[in-house]
Amino acid sequence: MVSAKIERRTYGQACNIARTLDLVGERWTLLLLRELSIGSRSYGQLEESLPGIGTNLLAARLKRLETDGLVERERAPGMRRRHIYRLTERGRMIEPVLIEMVRFGLRAGLPGDDSDYGRSTWAVLASRAVFRPDFAVGLDERYEFHVNDEVFHLGVRNGRPDNGSGPALDPVVTVEMSEETFDRVQTGAMKMAQGIWTGEIKVISGYAGALERCEQIFGG
Repeated sequence: MVSAKIERRTYGQACNIARTLDLVGERWTLLLLRELSIGSRSYGQLEESLPGIGTNLLAARLKRLETDGLVERERAPGMRRRHIYRLTERGRMIEPVLIEMVRFGLRAGLPGDDSDYGRSTWAVLASRAVFRPDFAVGLDERYEFHVNDEVFHLGVRNGRPDNGSGPALDPVVTVEMSEETFDRVQTGAMKMAQGIWTGEIKVISGYAGALERCEQIFGG
């Protein structure tokens, strides 16, 4: 990985908003934290998820986040020169802010463009913003999604969202679909039952009816 010098900048204001921005307000930093809130990532995975950041800038942002105690790294199992990055306990404190930013974007109807880059795994964080606890009472189950080459899961544990990247532990249902199909499900243009009926969504294992609960819990 390319070494990078950390440039320290500060607003110099005795305000917690300003001091928070001193830590996370630089370009790309919040998006890096978004990726790591979904799950641990290698340097290459972060670079792939943030097209346009540039390797020098990515290295600088990661170094700054490590220095500030928001991110830590460890050796990837079985690989001497590869590191895995993850949020520290302090870094996890930013997650409610990210979730509120998702909610703001949904409520404000922020415009997008069809050419904008997107990843289906961003649903891991976005779904927490539309979580409906009334529909999750008494449930302890997970729903696993295979979307193109990405695997992630949504679910409920102890009345709270239990979402993450990678396979789920004992999922009640596992489904496979294209990214285009998943986008239609996310925007409400297609119900998952409809996708199963048309063949656009394939049930790999488990109980397809559980997807209706998934839609109710994370349907916004």
